[in-house]
Formats: sequence, C-alpha cells, structure tokens
Amino acid sequence: MNKPVVLAFAGGLHASAAIPWLIDTMGVEVVTVTLDVGQGHELGELRARALDCGASRAHVVDARDDFARDVLFPSLRTAAADEARNAITALAWPLIARKLVEIARIEHASAVAHGSTDPAFDAAIRAIDSSIDIIAPARNWTMGADDLASYARARRLPVTATSSTDCQIDQNLWGRIVAWTSQEAPAAIKTRSSRRLDEPATLDLHFEHGAPTSVNGVPMSPAELIECVALIGGQYGIGQTVVSAQGRQVLYDAPAATVLQIAASVAGQKATADVCLKLADGAYTVLSPSDRHALLVNA
Repeated sequence: MNKPVVLAFAGGLHASAAIPWLIDTMGVEVVTVTLDVGQGHELGELRARALDCGASRAHVVDARDDFARDVLFPSLRTAAADEARNAITALAWPLIARKLVEIARIEHASAVAHGSTDPAFDAAIRAIDSSIDIIAPARNWTMGADDLASYARARRLPVTATSSTDCQIDQNLWGRIVAWTSQEAPAAIKTRSSRRLDEPATLDLHFEHGAPTSVNGVPMSPAELIECVALIGGQYGIGQTVVSAQGRQVLYDAPAATVLQIAASVAGQKATADVCLKLADGAYTVLSPSDRHALLVNA
C-alpha cells in the first residue's frame, strides 16, 4: 500500500477538492491536518468535513495559544503596525508548516500537500524540512473556478462552491481580510460597523518582557488576551481599513494587532510595564500615568 499524503486542511473549496483529487489522481490515502489558529470554525465540523470528503484520518489541533505565544507576541517586537495588519494570513504559515511536517513524520507520509495556490507556503514547509516532497493540487490541476465548482458538486463535497465575485474572508486570531467585488459592502461588515459603541473605553494592558499578560487587571492565556482585545477594539472600529485593489474592495480588520502593536511599542523591553489606551470612534490615545490617574479619580 502507498504511504499516505498528509494534507493541510482549512475546510475551503480548494482543500476539500484536493482530497478526492489526490485519491483519484495519485491513488494515495489522504490524512488531513487542521490547525485552529482562530479562523472561527468548529474543529469538530472541520474534522467531519475532511472525512466526508474522503480523508482516511483527520487530525485537528487547537493551536491558538501556540500561535499567539510563539508567533504573534514575538511579532510585536519586530513588525510595524501596518506590516502586522497586511501579514494576517502569512503569519500563521510557519506554525502550520511545522505541525504539518510533524504529523507527516508520525504518519510516515510520502509527501505533504496543501490547497494553497501561493508558492510562499511551500517555502514555509521547506524551512522546516528541505527534503520533504510537496504536492500543491490547486497548482497542478487544470480546473478553473467553474470547473472546480462542478467537480465539488459532482462528488457531493460538503463545501459551498462560491464564485470569485463573492465575499471572501481569511481570518485568524490576529484579524481578518475580507475581499469583495460587488458595489455593496457584505452584510458582516455593515453589521460590525453598526455595533460601534459611543462611550469611550480605557484598556489597561500589563506587559512582561515585551509580551502582554493581562487586560484590565485580569490575567489571561495568550489566545484569550488577543480575543479579548480584538472584541473591545472591534467595538470601536480600531484597526479597520478599506482599500481598493485590482477591482476589489479589501477590508483589513485587525483591532488586536493594531492595539497590541501600539501598546508594545510603548512598553518596550522593560521587565514589566503597564500601558493604558483610550478607545473611541475608530481612534486610540495612549494615556500617561497622570492622565490614567485623573480618570480613576473622576470616575
């Protein structure tokens, strides 16, 4: 029997179609690897989808804390705020590549595969293991968008085949990128914008050796902290930017990345530091200790 191929599986159309394509074209067993880095999907749902698409086994790993601690917090010390915003997707690639290679070794796989069309993901895998074979079905098959949709329907794959003009969302703990070509903004964006709060909020962040450890005096795990800051910052429209690119509208929505990058630049590399920000209507202000004290006295 051929050794299995381990496939990075995020649940989208390309990765879902890659499972039967690998089985039919290469005659291999497919084992999927799904990492939860804050995409907003239920792990059980993605495991079931992979198995329904034909995978023999489906590994799922909650890697949110690993992603936050090992990738996102170190990036606070090395990346500018706009770089952190634009690198939402690529920041997760090294961690996904590492877990993919680790499980490929456990499974004694002949190769690793992924549904991405971006060769930069290959580079992330090669950085972990330069000798491993990589298969990228989406770059090898000759199916266009309509053909791929027909392929998915013919095999009754449990995934929605959307057209290139529909809203496309790429999301993880650090934020999300939403792209669309229609004249009207997607409902999710309009709903988020309509929920902005009127009353300003203060956000107290405690840092230890450059990494945030608590919000408003409450210690949190790395993933919990980012999710908390994203929720609060998102309610005030922090870190939202819409740009036009190649006939599309693209929303960069990264409140946690924006807030924590600014706070980290203030905290520096001190053993401990406390940073307070005031959030209001899409803007933030770093408060001095005296300003913060005045707010507490007058509260």
